[in-house]
Amino acid sequence: MSIDKPVGELAAIVAQAQRAGMKVAVKKEGDQFDYGGAHFHMLAPGRDQITGSMRPNDDCLVFTATFRGTTALLEGDAERPAERRVVEQRPGEAMLLKVAHHGSASGTSADLLATVHPRYAVISVGARNVYGHPRREVLERLQQAGVKTYRTDEEGAVSFYLDGKSVIPDVALIH
Repeated sequence: MSIDKPVGELAAIVAQAQRAGMKVAVKKEGDQFDYGGAHFHMLAPGRDQITGSMRPNDDCLVFTATFRGTTALLEGDAERPAERRVVEQRPGEAMLLKVAHHGSASGTSADLLATVHPRYAVISVGARNVYGHPRREVLERLQQAGVKTYRTDEEGAVSFYLDGKSVIPDVALIH
């Protein structure tokens, strides 16, 4: 059974958004929708998970976005439990991977890389962050899997365009 009503700190944020006239939709594993010609498939959080009751990273959405013949897997701040869930679902190949949790050691496992076979990866991370992200072991796993990796702390804003046949990176250099 799906738990659709957020609790804890998230409940107050949702209530404020609704008072402001915003429509709020809770998405969970198995939910799918189409928007702007793309198809979105939610892989996490789990249907039985109460949104807002655990650590915030456990609530993050993990989903695929598919446009014709191209797919991206976006992991947000997912950690090991969510990533294991994704691997078990075997979502298919994704040409682009948004690396989980800023490249922390708790994500981007060899199993995930072997399951989705990304060609490109992007790590959204601040320069000289206090957590030491991205972690060396994550960068090594990406390199061993042959994934061309982009980092926002080194390259600045990175955009990827899915044209239905290929993924095209566009880097706005910060140097």
